[in-house]
Amino acid sequence: MPRAPIDHSAPPEDDVSGKSRAVHPDGEAPAPDADASVNLATSLARHAASQGTRSLSLHQRLTRSLEELTPNEQRIARFLLAHQDELALYNAAELSRLTDVSKATVSRLFRRLGYQDFREARDQARSLRHSGVPVAAAPTADHHQRHYEQECRNLRQALAALDMLDMEALSGALAKAERLQIIGFRNAYPLALHLRQQLLQLREQVAVLPQPGQSLGEEIARLGVDDAVVVFAMRRRPHGLARLLEWLGQASCTVLLVCDDSLSTIPAGIEHVLRCPLDSVSAFDSYAAAMSQINLLATRLLHDDLVGGRSQIRRVTDTFDALEELGDG
Repeated sequence: MPRAPIDHSAPPEDDVSGKSRAVHPDGEAPAPDADASVNLATSLARHAASQGTRSLSLHQRLTRSLEELTPNEQRIARFLLAHQDELALYNAAELSRLTDVSKATVSRLFRRLGYQDFREARDQARSLRHSGVPVAAAPTADHHQRHYEQECRNLRQALAALDMLDMEALSGALAKAERLQIIGFRNAYPLALHLRQQLLQLREQVAVLPQPGQSLGEEIARLGVDDAVVVFAMRRRPHGLARLLEWLGQASCTVLLVCDDSLSTIPAGIEHVLRCPLDSVSAFDSYAAAMSQINLLATRLLHDDLVGGRSQIRRVTDTFDALEELGDG
C-alpha cells in the first residue's frame, strides 16, 4: 500500500529557532496566530489544487507546470510531450536513461505533477489511449514505418477475427432477411454508411438507422424474425448503446455486432460478434481494418448469392447510365 503523502505545510513540533509550540495550561493549543492561519490556508489551497489536478491529463499537467520546473525536469517534460504515445511502453528507469537524468528526478517530477509515482501516470496514459482519447505527440523519424507495421498487425488480427465467425450461419441469416438495418454512432457512422453502400449493390431493403434527426425507438420496434441488424460499436460509445444491445439481444432478429476489444460485455442473445482492432501509433484510432472487414463481408455475401447479386448490380449500373450520374472514372 502506498504511503500517505506527507503534508509539508503543517507546522513542525519545533520551529527552526528551536522554540517548542506553546500549550495552554488546560492542555489545549492556543488560538492560531496570523502565521499559523496563513500556513493553514496555504495547506488547504494546495489540497484543493491537488484534487483538481487529478482530473487533468498528463499533457495538461506538463504544459501548465513547464515553466516552473527545473532544467532537468523540463528535459523530461519536453521528452514526454513529444513521445506521449510511447509513455505506456516505458518504466521509470528507461525514462531516466532516455532523458539522461537521474531516476530520482523522474520520481520527483511526477510527484510535482500530482501523481503518486510514475506508474500512476503510465496507467493513466494507457487507459486514456485504450479508451480512444486522441493523445497528441510529435511524429518521430520512423513514424511512417511504425504506422505501417501497426496497420499490418491490425489487418492480420481483423482477418483472424473473420475466420472465427460462423460465416455459414451468418451469411445464411443475412441472405434470408427481408430487411437489413445498419446502426453506427459517432466514428462508427461512416462504417455503417459504407457497408450500406456496398450491400445496396447486392440486395434491396438496406437502411442505416437512425435517420438524421430521428430516434431509434420507432425504427427498431417493428424488428422481427425476418430482419437482420448490423451494429458497429466502436470505443467512445454513447451511453444508450449498451441498452440498445441488450434490447437487440432479446429481439427475434439476427444481430451482427462489430466492435473493438474495449467492449468486454456482450449481451446474451447476440450470436454473431466480429472483433476489429483500432490500435494506432498516431493520436487517432485507425479504421482501416474495419473497412477491410466490410469489404470481405460484402464479398462473401455476394458469392453466397451470386445470381441475385449480379442481377442487382446490373440494375444499379443500368440506372446509373440512365440517369448519367457517373463519369468515365
